[in-house]
Amino acid sequence: MAPTTPQRMKLGELLLKAGVITEQQLRRALAEQKKWGGKLGTVLVDLGFLDEDMLVKALSKQLGLPRVDFSGLVVSPEALGRLGAEYALDKHVLPIAIDAAGKTLVVALADPANLSLVDEIARICGCRVQVAIAGERALDRAIRQYYSDGAGNAGAASTGRQPEGVDESASLESLCRQLEQLQRRQVSFLKSLVEMLLQKRYLTREEYRRVLQKSQGG
Repeated sequence: MAPTTPQRMKLGELLLKAGVITEQQLRRALAEQKKWGGKLGTVLVDLGFLDEDMLVKALSKQLGLPRVDFSGLVVSPEALGRLGAEYALDKHVLPIAIDAAGKTLVVALADPANLSLVDEIARICGCRVQVAIAGERALDRAIRQYYSDGAGNAGAASTGRQPEGVDESASLESLCRQLEQLQRRQVSFLKSLVEMLLQKRYLTREEYRRVLQKSQGG
């Protein structure tokens, strides 16, 4: 089934067009992304150039897509069951609603321009996919919250993954993945923080090396 998504446009171009960042800020964020990795939106937020809510509002306005407010959201159990918990955590996607006929699934994504993921979800669920925008951190919290009671188990078969049952290995694997993702985000933030301290000359590279050697027992 064909998904409903905007045409592909780079995130930086969208934010420039929306007027929420400057070209200088974009260049700085792209340089940080190239150096340390991570998603551009997250880098911009970590650098303090905009907050997550501003990012989501700008994308919603520019792309003409609805944004998700998790504070008062009631997620449809039927929609949640269309995707397994492991898949949702791995792909950072949360199914939130489905129409009465079961032909249109609404999913929350932090990167609504990820057309390959939207196409994949449409193939897995066998229905039309409508995208709504959510902040990355808020989305990750919501995915953990809504799948914590096992509501996503019904969707495990539709993803082609082994259904979750009495075997606890699947739950352990999902937890390990969550911890790895959290660690990667923390490392990215710390690298950006260190680089900022170095650039502002609050810390020299020699001092930084000494701290690293001391922490590693060298």
